[in-house]
Amino acid sequence: MHIGMVGLGKMGTAMAERLMENGHTLTVWNRTAAKADKLVAAGATLAASPFAVAQAVDVIIVIMFDGPALQAVFHGADTILAADLTSKLVIEMSTVRPEIEQELAAAVALRGGAFIECPVGGTVGPARAGKLIGLVGGSVPDYERAKPLLTGLCRRVEHVGPVGAGAAMKLAINLPLAVFWQALGEAASLVRHLGRDPAWLVELFADSSGGANALKVRGPAVADALGGGDGGASNFALDSIRKDLRTMLEEARSQGFDLPVTAQALTAYDQASRAGMGQRDAAWMPAFWASKADAPAMPTRLTLERATIICESVLRRGRELELAPLTVAVLDAGGHLVAFQREDNSGIMRYDIAFGKAYGSLGMGFGSREFLARAQGNPSFVGALAVASGGRMIPVPGGVLVKTEDGEIVGAVGVSGDTSDQDEVCVLAGIAAAGFVAQVAA
Repeated sequence: MHIGMVGLGKMGTAMAERLMENGHTLTVWNRTAAKADKLVAAGATLAASPFAVAQAVDVIIVIMFDGPALQAVFHGADTILAADLTSKLVIEMSTVRPEIEQELAAAVALRGGAFIECPVGGTVGPARAGKLIGLVGGSVPDYERAKPLLTGLCRRVEHVGPVGAGAAMKLAINLPLAVFWQALGEAASLVRHLGRDPAWLVELFADSSGGANALKVRGPAVADALGGGDGGASNFALDSIRKDLRTMLEEARSQGFDLPVTAQALTAYDQASRAGMGQRDAAWMPAFWASKADAPAMPTRLTLERATIICESVLRRGRELELAPLTVAVLDAGGHLVAFQREDNSGIMRYDIAFGKAYGSLGMGFGSREFLARAQGNPSFVGALAVASGGRMIPVPGGVLVKTEDGEIVGAVGVSGDTSDQDEVCVLAGIAAAGFVAQVAA
């Protein structure tokens, strides 16, 4: 079968390699084309765009990091939805909110295609071995059409309901594991003073009623990290778990309830990310918490040094994501500029926009994403604010408040240059790198 693969992160690449071993012909695309080199050397064809992938194949598999990245490969010029999808099948495998999958399914149907979601449980190793757990949302006929392909990637494939059900189930199965890594770190901190061998300690936990299945596979990595090692290669980064935890909380709020344990776990993961551990594997989280007493105190002031860290980290994250040239402005709590940086070739208005996003966040007391939501419901009020602020308040995502660990607002950051959603992703990375807490919502 001729299959297209859009998104070649660690999971996408592992699944692509598995599909080629299973005898399928692949056409692939990734924003960073160099990530396809190994697949191309093995016989895959590199396409110039998601549109080119969709035009060339019968089945299109998509797996992206988050919602904004996913939307970017479906909407706009040279994207999947720009192609004629008549009789084609789209299999979407990202971990996102159900409403995103439902919107994409409707859009694909309008282009003549079929759509199922199939987020998966498992990391790179199971993906490479074809031992993932597939959670399918979609119609029964579309599920049956995709099932032979999915069984080559998954040891277990479950049809859990209509489109959206798979996304909900994926968030649900990820939640206990994310909380477990934090709980294991807290447990290890209680016995740290005993000085026992980390391998022995992990084996004891794994043999107890509180031991998760993950310890059977990741136990050696956890023990290594507890013993002062790096925990080995990163298969599921802490920052990826943070993204999933935020998605879980958003989904719960949309349904009218809270996830208090999840919220507290996210706080702990945020602390690990602020300590520079965001790209470490999840198995390293217990070691972070067990050694937290040795960690330096979180900052209490937005100094020039900290503001510069924010700027540099924002631009670095933008380069990692291969975004358009970014501009970042960091303001103190009084709305004064503390630091400003821009990439080469950033537009001349980007500073004004970045400043306006940050200034609007300070003026309203919440992030500019929330400002946008309120502006849409009350445009006359926002018009009055624009006049009162001299046009300095810009109500689009990309402006985020900066808070200390104790909740004090010490400033705001605004970024402009790419899509507003991607601007915000980079803001969050910069704030975390400087050791502060980000506030996006009210």
